[in-house]
Amino acid sequence: MGIIVRYILRELGLTFLFGFVALTFLLLIVGLVQEARDKHIPLMYVWQLIPFVFAEMSSISLPMTLLLAVTIFFARMSGSNEVIALKALGVPPSAFLMPVFVIAFIVSLIGFSINELSVTWGREGVSTVIFRGAEDILIGQLKKEQRFETDDKQVTILVRGVNEQNQLIEPTIMLKKESTRIEARTAQLSIDLETKKLKVKFDDMRIFSGGIRIFMPDRVVEIPLSEIVPDGKSDRPSNMDLTKINGARKKAVEEMEHQRRIIAAHRTFSATMGSVDAWTSSPIKNAEERIHSLQSYIDRLSVEPPRRWATGFCCFFFVWLGAPLAIWMRRSDFFSSFFACFVPILLLYYPLLMFGLDQAKKGTLPPMCVWTANIGIGLIGLYFLRQIHRY
Repeated sequence: MGIIVRYILRELGLTFLFGFVALTFLLLIVGLVQEARDKHIPLMYVWQLIPFVFAEMSSISLPMTLLLAVTIFFARMSGSNEVIALKALGVPPSAFLMPVFVIAFIVSLIGFSINELSVTWGREGVSTVIFRGAEDILIGQLKKEQRFETDDKQVTILVRGVNEQNQLIEPTIMLKKESTRIEARTAQLSIDLETKKLKVKFDDMRIFSGGIRIFMPDRVVEIPLSEIVPDGKSDRPSNMDLTKINGARKKAVEEMEHQRRIIAAHRTFSATMGSVDAWTSSPIKNAEERIHSLQSYIDRLSVEPPRRWATGFCCFFFVWLGAPLAIWMRRSDFFSSFFACFVPILLLYYPLLMFGLDQAKKGTLPPMCVWTANIGIGLIGLYFLRQIHRY
């Protein structure tokens, strides 16, 4: 039995490693090209993104390459009647499948760790590289398109051109949040990495805000760099470290209780004064809106830990389905076996995962429903496991 286990693990390991390296390398190139195109990153900074993008791409390629390796090996093994020979020797399928399931469990833990690494270290690293090259990115895009706009359209920069000294000619900067427009004859951009601010030195500056026009000969305006470049350290649950989620959830619950006390105090005061209309006053409405926003935030925080564990352990459930299905099909053509496994994953796993995730974020279903997709795949795999043991 030891010889059989070593044979299975050696063949599986070689196929898995080759597939993982090839697919991850392909996804890495696609990810780098997409980052460079979407954010207009110069080539000198693209190479610095490789370790951070690699972490994210490897979390995607890991379950697919593991499924591919398992279906290739067991399709060939079953197609050449090796499974029948082992069963004739008294070796049940569970005996040579168990080591594969153990390896899949270990790979799932690794996949969860890589996913956690890509969410925290990877995304933060991408933002850090973009912060360092923000000046070159801005100048490059303005030279090419004479326009720069953030993803949320809060900051827009328009120029007539950029000269050889990287000065902006007749720039116009629109700050949507402050409802302000700044115009000037020329401007010079610089990045302060210590304070993480974009500094713009204007010549002959004109400020238009709220119907007021102000003229200034020379002035330096500072804009937080996080308003120009997305910050990987944002408080979005999908970007947070798991160790910080409980603290953020506790803080949100405390603030929600504070908003409820504000509503209670206003309504008590209104009842005492005999003013029923004050029950729908502006402070109460603002507090109710804040409570609604906090509840949505808490729901998204609550679903994040089980979501990450569920997506990490999809490796195990893919193998749980792929190995017995490849044996049951008895075809040496591994493409047929792979696509036979991929069809229920495509038609069942991902729709169930998206449905459970969406409903859990809305608070209509408990957070653990994100495991529904894994359970569905697991039940199908259990059916084929019984089939290969029975026949």
